[in-house]
Amino acid sequence: MNRGHPILRIRFAQACCAAVLAWSACAASADASHDIHYLAEHVPESGMDAHYQSLPWPAGRLTPGEWQTSVDLSDASTRTDFIDLDGSMIAFAAATGAGERWGYEVLGFDSEMRISGGGGRAELGAGFLPVPLHVPELAEYPAARGSLRQFGVGAAAVRELRPQAPSSAQLIVGALIERVDVAGFELDYRLLAGPDAGILGILDHSSRATFVTPFVEWQQTRALSRRWDWSPRALFALPLPAGDFDVRLTGPGFDVSTRADGSPLKIGDGFATFGLALRHRPSGLEIDLGGMLFFAVAEHMSHPGVDRAVLTHVAWRWGGAHRDP
Repeated sequence: MNRGHPILRIRFAQACCAAVLAWSACAASADASHDIHYLAEHVPESGMDAHYQSLPWPAGRLTPGEWQTSVDLSDASTRTDFIDLDGSMIAFAAATGAGERWGYEVLGFDSEMRISGGGGRAELGAGFLPVPLHVPELAEYPAARGSLRQFGVGAAAVRELRPQAPSSAQLIVGALIERVDVAGFELDYRLLAGPDAGILGILDHSSRATFVTPFVEWQQTRALSRRWDWSPRALFALPLPAGDFDVRLTGPGFDVSTRADGSPLKIGDGFATFGLALRHRPSGLEIDLGGMLFFAVAEHMSHPGVDRAVLTHVAWRWGGAHRDP
């Protein structure tokens, strides 16, 4: 009588994630300006997406009194028009069962990414800042530099949806407390048009934000062979509240910023993803091939201007009760 319930849950989770991703893509596409601030905002947000894509997962069915552990390593490289973001993340998790249907997980992560690039052109605007320049106007940006640091800890409740079945299906609901530090994010600029053409200066988007990020995950773990498991997955995360993305603009005789006078932009978008992981049970080695492919495609849709999104994600997961079918 209850056989349809897991299928309904799976379809519901897939529909929710697809709807959120479609909404994000439409919302982002609605802003077709693609000025430099729009592009710069997508640099840290694409890094945040790579981190959410690479969060740890339980290795499988949880057992009371036994701990599963996980270590995840990922490396991401994205390019937003002419701004590059490259770096790696390490994450860890531990999970255990509290009964046949319930368990819990604790997790944490830390990452460092480098911002570089330059050599492109985009409109420079400053409607949110009082600047003595005739803008918006087209400008060129010879060099970009800076770093993105993101770290956090969290906890989640794990619900086993099929306690008597050979395969494990889990619904995971939790939250992260995370910090995003965009340091020294500067772009040299030169105005190319308008009365102030030829003026040189620096655009600085260095910012800090703290988020409480609730997340919902679903995964099913099945035996592919005596040594291999495979796990289709879905995840949705929403950093709250939206963080300030500050702007500082310098030029001949002026230095203004939103921290002193103005309205900052905002960073922190909802992120939805699908994955498909393969795990070698004896060694614990896992590769999320589906997640890496999905990230490469979806990042173009959710953050227009991102024309390269490469993610490598491997993990070592130990534990996970398994019942052969």
